[in-house]
Amino acid sequence: MNPSETGATDVLANLSPGAILLIALGLTLLRLILLKISKSSPAPKTKQSDGSFALYLAEICESLIIAGVLVFLVIRPYLLQAFYIPSESMEPTLMGHLQGPNQDGHDYKHTIHDHIFVNKLIYRYSNPKHGDIIVFRAPASADSDDKMKGLPEVQNILIKRVMGVPGDTIQIRQIGDYDYVVRNGKVLHEYKNPKRQYTIDAPMESDLNTSFIYGYPQPLKLGKGQYFVMGDNRNDSNDSRFWGTVKRWRIMGKAEVIFWPVNRIRILH
Repeated sequence: MNPSETGATDVLANLSPGAILLIALGLTLLRLILLKISKSSPAPKTKQSDGSFALYLAEICESLIIAGVLVFLVIRPYLLQAFYIPSESMEPTLMGHLQGPNQDGHDYKHTIHDHIFVNKLIYRYSNPKHGDIIVFRAPASADSDDKMKGLPEVQNILIKRVMGVPGDTIQIRQIGDYDYVVRNGKVLHEYKNPKRQYTIDAPMESDLNTSFIYGYPQPLKLGKGQYFVMGDNRNDSNDSRFWGTVKRWRIMGKAEVIFWPVNRIRILH
């Protein structure tokens, strides 16, 4: 797979506050109409007919308005947001593939797209740390898909792991047949290392080294508000090695838990 995934996104997440307010206004008008209809209905003759169908629908509209405002204008922007994983760049931590063989020869028996909850409150009071899985709005330079198609580049939402924070020096160094991340002069052994809470998908192949712009062959010193991010599937991830660091203001939140599918429910590390 070409390292050009579009990242973590969600259909509902793309609804703008204006669209939400417009929907809420429409439901409010519908509720008022239904209330007017219910009041003009004949008085019920039996206990079983208490509350007209119009009144019932008006109550549903009211519930939808309250729930919609809370979820889309309070919870989603400031507290918690759901995303799904469409690509393989974070495997094996996060699954995002289609059934059948991929370009790397993996043969998947099922289509799996993990759905995750992202904590959007945590980084309002703290900064991302080494190993955090973050969701962020990537710079347009990271949009290699549209660039290859000759289309205008856009700022996609991506999900990656934080490998470097402000003040760190990051370098991708080939040692033997494979690449390793070197942080502040220390080699990070991430492949099948039981001492780590996560593992990269496979040893980092050195075939892509000539495509790297950042951190190879020279070390990269991260400045204020700069984060170096990489996918756990290092050989199939469009990340900081290709297009640079993520600015602090672009980071939306921390991926905390997989909530779907059921057999994949777990806290993320």
